[in-house]
Amino acid sequence: MIDRLFKKFQIRHLYFWSMTIFVVLLFAVAIWTSYYFSVQGIIRSTSSHQERILAQLNEKLQARFSLIESVSLSAIRNSELMNLFSTPKESYENLRAVQNVVASLQTLTFSTPSILNIDVYVRDAPHSGMNDPVRFLEIDDIEHEAWYPQIERSDFAWIGEHRIASYAGEASVVSFARKFYSSGGDYKGIVMINMRASEVRQLLLEENIEPNRQLFDSGGRLITQVGGNSALSGVQTDQIGEGNAASMPGGNGYRLIPGKALVVWTYVKGSGWLLAETTPWRELVAGSAHMAEILFAIGAAAVCLLVLYFFLLNRKFTHPIYLLLRAMNRFPAEKGNAKLPNDYQNEFGQLFHGYQKLLHRIAELYDSLRVQYRKQKDAEIGALQAMINPHFLYNTLDQLNWMAIKDGNVRMSQVLELTGRMLRIGLSNGKTLIPLSEELELIECYMKIQQLRLGDRIRYALDVPEALMESPVPKMTLQPFVENCIRHGFHGRKSGVIAIRCRMEEDGLRITIEDDGKGLPSAADRLSSRTRGGYGLRNVRERLSTFYGGQAGFEIRNRAEGGTLVTLRIPESPDDETTREEGMS
Repeated sequence: MIDRLFKKFQIRHLYFWSMTIFVVLLFAVAIWTSYYFSVQGIIRSTSSHQERILAQLNEKLQARFSLIESVSLSAIRNSELMNLFSTPKESYENLRAVQNVVASLQTLTFSTPSILNIDVYVRDAPHSGMNDPVRFLEIDDIEHEAWYPQIERSDFAWIGEHRIASYAGEASVVSFARKFYSSGGDYKGIVMINMRASEVRQLLLEENIEPNRQLFDSGGRLITQVGGNSALSGVQTDQIGEGNAASMPGGNGYRLIPGKALVVWTYVKGSGWLLAETTPWRELVAGSAHMAEILFAIGAAAVCLLVLYFFLLNRKFTHPIYLLLRAMNRFPAEKGNAKLPNDYQNEFGQLFHGYQKLLHRIAELYDSLRVQYRKQKDAEIGALQAMINPHFLYNTLDQLNWMAIKDGNVRMSQVLELTGRMLRIGLSNGKTLIPLSEELELIECYMKIQQLRLGDRIRYALDVPEALMESPVPKMTLQPFVENCIRHGFHGRKSGVIAIRCRMEEDGLRITIEDDGKGLPSAADRLSSRTRGGYGLRNVRERLSTFYGGQAGFEIRNRAEGGTLVTLRIPESPDDETTREEGMS
């Protein structure tokens, strides 16, 4: 492909654009490489820094969540709560038991500021206010809650951030639910510790910074988040890869999501929870992008300067070639007076000097050819003067014809008349190409002479469409083949038939001449030196080659049923050079 480009387009365009494209690509690769490695360095330093911060937050979260789990364990082991649902009681006793439970659980609530309230889900729940710190609720009501499947098949579970109605109004909480049982092992209900979500979010924040951090439980469910939308929203823990985290020191890791964010995570010890921080891609690469913009501006300025330099250098290199091409295109008008500079001392100077020498040599050859042409014309004129005058031949044949008629020799008269017609067609006023109709007329004259000589032993047939009669063919092309049929094919035979057919095909006019004679010699189905090297056929071959080059020719071979088949191929028009020579003659 590169060779085709260098052969097709001009050198000045190839030189200029190839150098320009090379420099642009070089700067683009350099800028991209600098940007890529700087981004990789930022990613490594950022992920390392965030891993250290997440490790510190991990310890805080672990302590806070362990406290809440301990509170829930204390709540379900509360003796007042066990006594309330262990045995049936009278109304007054039941009321006193409920009050004791509420007082005991309120103590837990007030002792832990991060706890908003405690909900106890049981059957036939005692009456309590919706705004109380400790509330009794019907356990059947939680089956329609979105978080219920998380606690349905386990004894305890953390529930992600959701909103509830409380004494402080509607609030956002993170809850820990734990089932409790009677002393006999019967399932009685669920104790849910509602922790203020703001307290959890505060643990995820740093001073004067609001990062994008998310907390997921062991099932990959979002507990809470700070700093806007997460790139890991809805991502399951197994998608991050617990196996990968287990193989990392401290269960830490990071993942780059190209074009979106950098995600760094750590697992909260003992719980399987995942604490992750996401850094948006635009914040991550802001410094590198600014550096890339500076490099791009520098590169663009450098490219512009180099393009200007290439343009000027291109003009200096290609201008001498342009001068040489212009001188060559003006040849032969300027002949030996080509206006080329003579102050070049490098390779261009050698080209100019060589071209000037070539022009002088061509001028010498023109003079030599002119002298040779003059001598050739003189020789042709002498040869023409030595030729027999055709009118003399016509008159002589005419006189012989009258003498034959006078003597009553009709056959001789016919032969002389046919010979005159053949002579007229053969001369054709000096024409080289004649219509096919005249060439066939010459063949008919020749065949009639042979029939007058041999009688009905020789027959012939012509199969030529009328539309082909005006097709131009070299004169005296078919007669040598017909003559060979009679002389060699029918030699020693009592009779013979010659058929001539003409057809127009894609490659031009196709003429076949076939006879039922003896055929070619048996040696490899080819002409012997006598037939193949005869003057007539050799003359036809040379004339066809001169007129049409390799596009015309003939083939001679044996027929399967006996005899010889000659096939001639003649294009519709001869070569331009041959036609031009014929017009000049």
